[in-house]
Amino acid sequence: MFGNKAVRASREINVYCSCGSKSYIFKSSRDIQYMKSTSLLKLIPVNLIVASAAVHSPGALADDPPTDGLWRANAGLAVTLSAGNTRSQNLSLNTDATRRTAHDKWSLYAQALGTRAESNGQTGTTANQWSAGGRYDHNVSKRMFGYTGLDFGRDVIRKLRMRRVASLGLGYHVVNTNDTQWDIFGGASYRSDEYIDPGVLVRNQLRTKLNSPEAMIGEDSTNTLTPSTTFKQRLSASRGLNSDGGYRATLDTSLSVAINNTMSLKVSLQDRYDSLAEEPILPNDLLFFTGVNVKFGG
Repeated sequence: MFGNKAVRASREINVYCSCGSKSYIFKSSRDIQYMKSTSLLKLIPVNLIVASAAVHSPGALADDPPTDGLWRANAGLAVTLSAGNTRSQNLSLNTDATRRTAHDKWSLYAQALGTRAESNGQTGTTANQWSAGGRYDHNVSKRMFGYTGLDFGRDVIRKLRMRRVASLGLGYHVVNTNDTQWDIFGGASYRSDEYIDPGVLVRNQLRTKLNSPEAMIGEDSTNTLTPSTTFKQRLSASRGLNSDGGYRATLDTSLSVAINNTMSLKVSLQDRYDSLAEEPILPNDLLFFTGVNVKFGG
């Protein structure tokens, strides 16, 4: 549709996409660069066929939230290479693990994305980031729970050398059935950022570090839509409590369709917003992943 030409866009948003055999990158700033190794029209029917077959497969079952204390994990890896007028390399990795009992829950995650492209003798990196973290929930009653979490992240394009966020708070199980789990939570967090030299502009001042206590609220849910299909989402927002102020918001959504007892087709959409970002860094990042995930454990 777009060929290999750059298209101008008016919305200030960074978009990175990794789609298995197909690779396209919406580059930082307002320029959108579209690069493809296979046709989009060929890719979409294949994914729809796989998803449709998985939904109707009697051996493909979505996971209920077991409370047996065993670790269960999912992992996906995608590598895309293209050569010719444009050379590009794309690598994306995502994994998560959960351990549940009747009284508590451990949740771990990690993901990485790297994209490099060369065209007309010019080489550029359009994505170089990773994040990892975990959270521990402990039920204090049938409905109430306490939690503590720790998250780390790095994003070279945003000049973020390292971000550390520690969080602590209380939550409430609004719905907790085999098919649907919906929690709301709130508490406090502490954000510690280190930026790549010479630093970034924050409130019109060049900074190499930023430390800020925050108030946070959020909600997350897991819905078993069919015996083979699961939808998950998590939304959280944090407000800085010191003179720097600012706020952050994150949205994570995913749809998994089981192909069999081990593999599933997964589509994920993530959005990250930081109000303190200033030009040339944009405040919003949107990431889209699709591919096949493999289950481990349990």
